[in-house]
Amino acid sequence: MSKLLGEVFLESIAHEQTQDTELTAQLLKSLSLSQLVSKGLAVNHLAIQNVRTGLAGRMYVELGPDLAYSEEVIRGEVKNGDLVLIKSPSGIQKDGASCEGVVTKSTEKLITIAVDETRESDAMNLYNVSRIHLLKMTNTITYKRMQSTMRKLCELEGTPSNDIVRYLTESSDYTPQFQKLNTVFFNHELNASQKKAIDFSLQNKLSIIHGPPGTGKTHTLVELIRQLHKQGQRVLVCGPSNISVDTILERLAKVLPGQELLRIGHPARLLERNLSHSLEVLSKSGDAGAIVKDIIQDIDRTLAKIKKFKSYKDRREGWKEVKELRKELKLRERKVVTDLILSAKVIVSTLHGSSARELVNCYSQTEHLFDTLIIDEVSQSLEPQCWIPLMSHQKSNIKKLVLAGDDKQLPPTIKTENNIKIKETLSRTLFDRLVKNYGDSFRNLLDTQYRMNIDIMTFSSQKMYGGQLKAAESVANSTLADLPTADSTDETEVPLIWYDTQAGDFPEKDDNNDSTALVSSKLNENEAYLVLYHISNLASSNVPQEAIGVISPYNAQVSFLKKLIHNVYPLVEISTVDGFQGREKEVIVLSLVRSNDKFEVGFLADERRLNVAMTRPKKQLCVVGNMETLRRSKVKYLEDWVTWSEENSEVRYPELGDIL
Repeated sequence: MSKLLGEVFLESIAHEQTQDTELTAQLLKSLSLSQLVSKGLAVNHLAIQNVRTGLAGRMYVELGPDLAYSEEVIRGEVKNGDLVLIKSPSGIQKDGASCEGVVTKSTEKLITIAVDETRESDAMNLYNVSRIHLLKMTNTITYKRMQSTMRKLCELEGTPSNDIVRYLTESSDYTPQFQKLNTVFFNHELNASQKKAIDFSLQNKLSIIHGPPGTGKTHTLVELIRQLHKQGQRVLVCGPSNISVDTILERLAKVLPGQELLRIGHPARLLERNLSHSLEVLSKSGDAGAIVKDIIQDIDRTLAKIKKFKSYKDRREGWKEVKELRKELKLRERKVVTDLILSAKVIVSTLHGSSARELVNCYSQTEHLFDTLIIDEVSQSLEPQCWIPLMSHQKSNIKKLVLAGDDKQLPPTIKTENNIKIKETLSRTLFDRLVKNYGDSFRNLLDTQYRMNIDIMTFSSQKMYGGQLKAAESVANSTLADLPTADSTDETEVPLIWYDTQAGDFPEKDDNNDSTALVSSKLNENEAYLVLYHISNLASSNVPQEAIGVISPYNAQVSFLKKLIHNVYPLVEISTVDGFQGREKEVIVLSLVRSNDKFEVGFLADERRLNVAMTRPKKQLCVVGNMETLRRSKVKYLEDWVTWSEENSEVRYPELGDIL
């Protein structure tokens, strides 16, 4: 089974990579920079703010907004871990200064790019350029790592010796155990479903913690990790993105001893409490840092000189010196890093980062690194990604696997559209496959949510979670009027509002009327003005800007909303639905965009995307959209949502003249 599974995924990954690469190449060739920015595939109006040396001597280029155009970075879909091309303003042709790198930090004020030492001279050339933009590229390293992992899976002969691998390859039946444990919990505020999930995971080799929105999945995982740590286990905690694992790291940092908790890779959010657990920081601080600090300073001084050199000969000699310094730096760093990893008890990394050279090199010093593997946000992960830590750490013979996630929220993004079989193969997550093969025998649902007003929660609970969700008393009846600064008004006392735009004054349109675009996007300008109208009403009721989030399924609409709203309310957060998964706000305004005579709904047909959208708010969900388009879309989920909302939401019928 392992060979068959590996071969199926190898074929699928190769096809997905080809589709991804070709699509990216076509987009870069056919679209203008402004169109790429509109579609979230580029970031423009940037300027270099700093260049510094980081772990392993890697160069970091820090880009901020070009203040002649904007005070913030419009990031689009560019996020941590993305491969990007830094370009001069000579367009997207090949004749300008350019340099490839990987995004390690992305905020509205700063984007940090890690540049490989082989491309450093290219990066330094960008210092002479006044304006910069980024293009999102296909990250082939990600595909290569998955392919390498699947080849290792194919090489397993006979029945795998590891119990976890046998369960995952269906080579053994799974019989869960559940006995009443006398667990002494660290967190006394856990509810019954959370305690049950933890006890189940402690006594079984394979388990899934199913965490719907707001049900405290991260709190549950932190408690589980503390229990495993108390037992003396070494734990590897992984997730598909930097954000997913840094959320857990932030919570663990409050409860685990400093040196026993380590973050591999580049922390996505440089919060003070996270820094003390970063491998990069630890390798440069204290006694460990003293070993490498002097060389890093020599490298930075040499780089500063190179910037001033005019002649090619001087630059070449400078780069030779840097190269030699880097060799010595890597030798010293390897020992420092290995010692830090071996002293840690809980290690946190992305799924891809779990195969980092720093970790794998440790097997030259020890035969065993980890007892338990925890994968969070497994429903957002391609299954081949989930195999990376298992195959990279075969020597550890991992005894326990805990999966955590929600199969009712967005799955991983698949680029393949021309092969249904491959699309289905990659869209089916490890969570999905195990539930299909073994049923719910190892799935533990967290059933109490601590985020949403009960009215906001109810439709999602009924349609996606079999009506099993409960609202905690602390949030069940909470509204915007309960915020300390807010007034009690018609705008703040109601948890569900729907502005029905079916009158015909709110038509959708294609982005820039670009019928040749390879990736279409939609926008609805009058709907955006209606969003601004509602935000203005909230502001008049003294709802803070920071409490408000605006989301839409379409990049073009998000771009238009930002231009329209941020001029007046700069602190309102605006994002795509996909980009807001895992986040929350006191109030969410959801712009649906679709409004047409053919009743086409596009992205809205995906019930998981809408489930994410409608479960982001705590106290108010305001939907702006055409009810008739949804009702006649022939999508049952949308039909049911409209019917339910007509009975349970305050439906408003806006007049365009009152808005514009």
